[in-house]
Amino acid sequence: MRLRSLTGALVFCMTSSTAFANTDINGLFDARSTGMGATGVAFIDSAAAIPINPAALDQIDKLALTLDGTMIVSQPQRVYVVTHPDADGGTYQNYETIRFDRTTAVLPFIGGAYRLHERVVVGAGVYPLVGSGTTNVYRPAPELRPDLEVTNKSSTGLVEVGVPVSVRILDNLSVAAMWRATYLTTSSTSPLSSPYIYTQGGPDPSYATTEVSGWNFGGLELGLLYRPVPSLRLGLTYRSKVVVRGTGDLSVAGMELPVTAPFANPHGFRVGAAFTALQERLLLAADFKYLLYGEAFKTIDTIIVRNGMEMTNSTPTNWQNTISAHLGAEYAVLPILRVRAGYSLVQSATPKDYADARYAPPGFSHALTLGVGVAVLDSLSIDLAGVYIAYETRVENKTPTNAGPGLYGSNAAQIAASATFRL
Repeated sequence: MRLRSLTGALVFCMTSSTAFANTDINGLFDARSTGMGATGVAFIDSAAAIPINPAALDQIDKLALTLDGTMIVSQPQRVYVVTHPDADGGTYQNYETIRFDRTTAVLPFIGGAYRLHERVVVGAGVYPLVGSGTTNVYRPAPELRPDLEVTNKSSTGLVEVGVPVSVRILDNLSVAAMWRATYLTTSSTSPLSSPYIYTQGGPDPSYATTEVSGWNFGGLELGLLYRPVPSLRLGLTYRSKVVVRGTGDLSVAGMELPVTAPFANPHGFRVGAAFTALQERLLLAADFKYLLYGEAFKTIDTIIVRNGMEMTNSTPTNWQNTISAHLGAEYAVLPILRVRAGYSLVQSATPKDYADARYAPPGFSHALTLGVGVAVLDSLSIDLAGVYIAYETRVENKTPTNAGPGLYGSNAAQIAASATFRL
């Protein structure tokens, strides 16, 4: 009987403990890009081009070193089942939207690029692709058990090392290829059983904690930068899908069990244009990104090994391919001072029928951005940017695969600062 109960608990935590962010975070690599609505495929001329479009490294003169830090503050809201007493001495349950505490993360970028030849630039950079963390604490029965709180914690980081080579094959055309090594670290803590059990006078919840990490060394990115006329630049990139097979331990009921949890970063395409006017004092940019989550995340799989036997759980997600649109503008007020603004519209990969606290909310997020850049020296520029992100979607119907009707979303803000040294 104990084995059966433990097996049931393992299956429950396998289906409830893993939380993933399902969209790339925009504007992580360069405050100039961030201030212009996370654009940059066609105009970035610093080492931040490494993850954005490695072909754009051809725009540096001799050497470029870039350091960027982005602080993200978010406050998510999700739907949970909450139990209340009724007038007849029984109970009833509601689907209720709960807003959780704010979380803060600081994500860095560091990179450098060097011109080996008048037509060849090489570089290297370290940067995050995914960085998320939440702590969701709520009371499943506030009147029946006001002292009872249930906690779900999760964090996921996907960090990459990129080594690109950019080659100018024509005076107005550059291409690039980049090798990518991707590192995954993720952890989660969740209750072993449904919170409804704890409202019936039972014991306080016990928790399962999962920690996994791993590497993938087979990533590739291709880039192109084309200037058909002096005032217009066009950029295109392709990023290959990378699956990191994270391995680690599941701590549950006093045991440490081996666990494997693959994580995919999907195929991605990005196209952009940048147009200069007013004697190059005005820069207008537009980027569009398409990510193939539908192919990469049909299910989320978790494998636990106990007594030499594997238990595999596949949770259907049916995520959808996503598109995002980014618009930005930059104006040189003075030769040493530039002001920026932008807007981003980003689609989530989560369908409404699969809305859940473990995944990014369904729907679209809207981001407004502002920024400023100062040329401190001929060789040193400082850029600052701020972003406000509004993200809220109403799910009307309960389905077998979502958490219930209500409001899903997150309010978030980003502050980015970067410095670039050029020779």
